[in-house]
This record gives sequence, C-alpha cells and structure tokens, in this order.
Amino acid sequence: MGLLTESYRFKELTQKNREPITEGFFKYLLNSLFGNESESKLEQTENLDEIKNLLEFNGILNSEISDLLEMIVNHPNNNEINFGILGRTMSNVLLKKGDKTNNVKKYLNKVVESLNKRDVKTDDSSDGDYLDMEGEKSEISRKQFQKEKTALQVELLKMQEWLKKTGSSVIILFEGRDTAGKGSTIKKFTEYLDPKFYKVVVKDIPTEEEKKNWFGRYEGDIEPGKIIFFDRSWYNRGIVEPVMGYSSYDEYEEFMANVNGFEKSLVDAGNYLIKFWFSITKDTQAKRFDLRKGSPLKYWKYSPNDAKAQEKWEEYTDYKKRVFKVTSTPYTPWTIIDANDKRISGLNAMRYVLNQVPYEGKDEKVISMKYPEVVTTIK
Repeated sequence: MGLLTESYRFKELTQKNREPITEGFFKYLLNSLFGNESESKLEQTENLDEIKNLLEFNGILNSEISDLLEMIVNHPNNNEINFGILGRTMSNVLLKKGDKTNNVKKYLNKVVESLNKRDVKTDDSSDGDYLDMEGEKSEISRKQFQKEKTALQVELLKMQEWLKKTGSSVIILFEGRDTAGKGSTIKKFTEYLDPKFYKVVVKDIPTEEEKKNWFGRYEGDIEPGKIIFFDRSWYNRGIVEPVMGYSSYDEYEEFMANVNGFEKSLVDAGNYLIKFWFSITKDTQAKRFDLRKGSPLKYWKYSPNDAKAQEKWEEYTDYKKRVFKVTSTPYTPWTIIDANDKRISGLNAMRYVLNQVPYEGKDEKVISMKYPEVVTTIK
C-alpha cells in the first residue's frame, strides 16, 4: 500500500475516533504504516555468536556442526533466515531426549534443505507486503503467505471430509503466553472449514463443580468426526492457575499426576491429540501488549492479568518447563512453535497437524515442512 493511500487511512482513523490520540494508539498507527525493522547484519552476527556459545556450552560445537552453520550463513538464501528465531529453536532442540549432537545435526540439515526450496524476496516486493495487519514484520510476503495458506486450507478440507467418514476426532491444544497468536492461528485453520464439523472451545472461569471435575470440564467438548480447537485447555491448571494463584498446590499436583493418563485415554479411544506451545520473547509480548492497549479494535483484549504476565515471566517459564518435562510423552508430545513471526508460525502449525493425520488424498508437496527453524517437537 502506497504512502498516499496510507495517509488517507491515517486521516480516516483519527477523524473517526474524535478522541485525543494516545501515545499507544500513535505507536499502533506508526507500526501499521511503516512496520518494524528486519534483523540487521549486526543482529545476525550477534545471534549467530549466541548460537555458537550455546552449542559450545553444551559441548557439541564440533566441526560438522560448525560446517552446517557456515552453510546456512553462506547460503544464497541466507537472508530468508532469522538467526534470532534459529537460536531460540536451537534451545528447544536441546530439550529433546536422545543424543543432543545428532538432534542438532538433524535440525540444521533440515534448515539447509529448506533454504534450497524457499521463495526469495524479489526486488519488486514492497516493504508493505511483509507487514501483517498489526504492522509486524514477517519473513515472507503477503502474496506468498496467501498462496501457501490457501493450499494448506484445501488440505484441511480433505482432512475434515476424512474425519466425517471415519468418525475420528482431531483435538488441538493451543497453549502459550498471552499475545502469542493462538486465536489468530485458529482463525487461519477455520477460515474455510465446514462449521458443522469443527468446534472452537474457549472456557470461562470454572464453576466450583468444574474445579472438582477438571478433565470432565473439557472432555464433554470432544465430539466424534470433528476438529476440536482448544484456545487454552486443561493445561490452565498446569501453568496459568498456579502462577496466578487461582488453584491450590494440591489441585496443581493432582493435575500433574493425572494428565498423562487422561491424554492417553483420549488417544486410545482413536482420537488424534496435538499439543502446541506458541513461544514468543518477552520483548515481543511487551510490544504486542502496547499495540493492544493503543488499538481502537483490540483494546478490550488487554486486561489487568496481562500486566502481571510480564511481571511473572520467569514463573511462567518455570511451570512451562515442568509441563514439558512431565507431560511430553511419546503418544502426546509437545510441539513448540516460535510465534514471533505470526505468518510463518500459522503456516507451520497447519502443516504439522496435516502431517499427523492419515487422511486420504494428501498432497505431500504442500504439507512438507517449511521453515523448520520455528518448530520443535519434544518427545
């Protein structure tokens, strides 16, 4: 969108509000108009050094891994890689069980392979094509995003038709910190699905009776032949409630002792259970909170608890780590998706789900994983 068009949009928005422009709203408009900066060469170098330091600290920075990093750095498409995201996902790869060196090598080889297939930004692409609706910068253009999303949505419809016939259910948990993009990702999934055969579950504050029958509170929403999207799930009791003081210590420990058995019963009943954790940095969350506060359309999404989320960042991290360690099982592993880039995280979430379900007529080329630097499955 050109600057002239954007200036009309600025005038329209300010006149429509008829209220004094707050600092937050002004920042929101500036971000919408001009976006954020991409990773600079200096940031790229610093992030690469951090990756090497992390690998060296873990005793796995050998010559083979160094060569793979050099291949990524010197690849003709290396501007398609955000090394900050690469490093954050590397930390998640190191959480995986098994040989850490082999896990890192497999991960880096996937990244190199994906770089050979990526669509590169062309000279005629405007900077605006790389901004989302909230003014955040993405690594892929709007046109490329729409192209990939549409192809994946066709595959989702195939999967939905297969579920109708078989009566199986796909249960997808969307967990993560506030502003991680859980709701917007669910919208990408459901945009063209048959509404009779999917369900989005968003729970309100539990009643006293629901508190005593925690898993039953959610089990009643699982219906055969449907895709069930949980915008936050039973893991509220594993992370949010203990951090915010909404549950007792005994309730928390009882949840942690029984959640694996509950999930195994869902899988044993023939359901496909997928657990996503959408991961963002503290700075990204703070910026998104500022946009919410200043947005005339999303101000209502900012609550007093959101302010506490920043204050309690480390507590959330501690509970999250225990959840990963205790509840990432071979039959229900956690899949961590770096959600600092909402376009890429949304596409990869869709690809991951499609790869887990054996529906008919799969187009393997469409669902093959792109941008592997943003996805880690902890088994």
